[in-house]
Amino acid sequence: MDTRVKVLFEPYGRKVEARIPSTILEVAQNNGIGVRSECGGKQACGKCRVMVKDQVGLNGVTDKEKIVLSEGEITLGYRLACDARLTSDADKITVMVPVESRLRPRRFTEWGKERRVKPEPTLRKYPVRVAEPSLDDNRSDVERLLDALHKEQDLVGLAVDLQAVRELPNILRSSDLVTVVVRDESEVISVEAGVTSEKLFGLAVDVGTSKITCNLVNLNNGETIRSRSMENPQIVYGEDVISRIAFSQEKAENRLMLQESVIGGVNTLMWQLCRETSLSPENIYEVVLVGNTAMHHLLLGLEPKYLARVPFTPVSKSPVDVKARDLGIEINPCGYVLFLPIIDGFVGADAVADILSGGIYRSGEPVLLLDIGTNTEVILRHEDRIICCSCASGPAFEGVHIEHGMKAVDGAIEKIRIDKETYEVEFETLGDDKPVGLCGSAIIDAVAQLLQSGMINGLGKFNTVAKIPRLRKAGNNKEFVIAWGEEAGIDGDITISERDINEVLLAKAAIYSASAVLMRKMNIGKEDMKKVLIAGAFGSQVDKRNAKTIGLIPDVDDGRIRFLGNAALTGAKMALVSRRMRRLAEGIPAKVEYVELATSPDFKKEFTNALWLPNRSPGLFHTAEKSVKKRD
Repeated sequence: MDTRVKVLFEPYGRKVEARIPSTILEVAQNNGIGVRSECGGKQACGKCRVMVKDQVGLNGVTDKEKIVLSEGEITLGYRLACDARLTSDADKITVMVPVESRLRPRRFTEWGKERRVKPEPTLRKYPVRVAEPSLDDNRSDVERLLDALHKEQDLVGLAVDLQAVRELPNILRSSDLVTVVVRDESEVISVEAGVTSEKLFGLAVDVGTSKITCNLVNLNNGETIRSRSMENPQIVYGEDVISRIAFSQEKAENRLMLQESVIGGVNTLMWQLCRETSLSPENIYEVVLVGNTAMHHLLLGLEPKYLARVPFTPVSKSPVDVKARDLGIEINPCGYVLFLPIIDGFVGADAVADILSGGIYRSGEPVLLLDIGTNTEVILRHEDRIICCSCASGPAFEGVHIEHGMKAVDGAIEKIRIDKETYEVEFETLGDDKPVGLCGSAIIDAVAQLLQSGMINGLGKFNTVAKIPRLRKAGNNKEFVIAWGEEAGIDGDITISERDINEVLLAKAAIYSASAVLMRKMNIGKEDMKKVLIAGAFGSQVDKRNAKTIGLIPDVDDGRIRFLGNAALTGAKMALVSRRMRRLAEGIPAKVEYVELATSPDFKKEFTNALWLPNRSPGLFHTAEKSVKKRD
């Protein structure tokens, strides 16, 4: 029997019907209602808190909920949306999604430090006049078209896309002058009436775990016309790649759902860009995609489960070059979609694009590149050698497992300053809204400032017994108040606790120890490092000194630390506009040596040392150590 319950979601005012025994999270996901779920519905992160005053119609509070929720929260009616399941005891329930549990529109970093390259796309448009058929010249339309391309443009041996062939008769008879779109001097992919040479466009797309960013590019001059970003729609199925891979295995149709979801996101951005620029998708002929290995597999519809199992084997590492229509990407259907190659199971095409845009494929002095995320790619170049690794840094810098952590949305605190004498806090929020949580840059600021003020010790523990109003006990934990409830945009104070700091220590230890292993492997010290490049949206707002203070990055001069912005997107664009850059990108994986940290004899020692603030090994962080206030 198909029993349904009416569910009202506030403050959205959305009334939906849901099948029993769905969870509240499943109902929200199925109806496009944004509820945070960093763990993918595994009852672990606690970010999907919702309030249900009258819980008739729900299962009882589960043991897992009792671990994540406090007694006070349970008394107030809070539930985990992923564990609160509908029953047949009521016809209607009302669910309040509190501010901190809503998926707010994110602030996306679309800029990237671009390296100018000469436009040399694989696509070109050729205006030609095609002879009319006659009784004396009964050659086919295709034969006459190819003859015109040979005579006027010196092009020979061209294939013609079948769909272009289907449309050819009417186009040739509508205009004596046509424009032919040729890819890689080998295939005709479109024939258009009149002269349309100025309408030659492509898309560069970075498919990230949490966001998709897209550049609309004029292929005639290599200029970006406009950029747009959005949350990766797959986020409703899990915040990280492991959750999504697990989801893909639960039902046979789930892998298709994940693929359609992310392709739908790319199409949404494409249509938005076309509307804003009054362009037709028919004039977009190529898409270059980059992303981590899991996003690569999920977008292409490849089996992802072995990426999560030792030895983490991908289905394919080679570049994938297919017709847009075969993937359902709604540009010119005869156009192409290219996904750049991946390096290894945990180092994907986004790292290839980082290497390309950062210029570290060239020989030179030591350069370290960090693309910080849930999985951080660490790449070190010295002279002609490039080595890389991937570390499971965890999503702490995106707010996961941090009590009041969140992504860069309006209301997120992005900068923090703590007075070393009074311990008063100044902060800045995105959008100048009331604070609702801490984004990654603020989390780093908070830990660094607490260390510098002497509030925490090298293990991240609060080491003062002074009567400071902002410092208090929270069960077996201590926490420091960043924003009081009366100044916050949520119901309660915004804090950072010892438990939160421990999550930061684990993340920064993974990143620094990965860097240290590569540096040791190449016998390079921090004094030898020419540049430290930080890629990704996360890095653009990070305070350099605070990052060094907690021991996240090597202690080099500030002038040697540079932020690249969305380097992966920039690299994708370079491969889109220049066939020379594309050949370089496709050859990068063969030049990169992958280092497996799990088998490195140095990793465990480096990781253990890096669990201290800034590091247990003396002499590595003189700058940070000088700025730390010593307490009695």
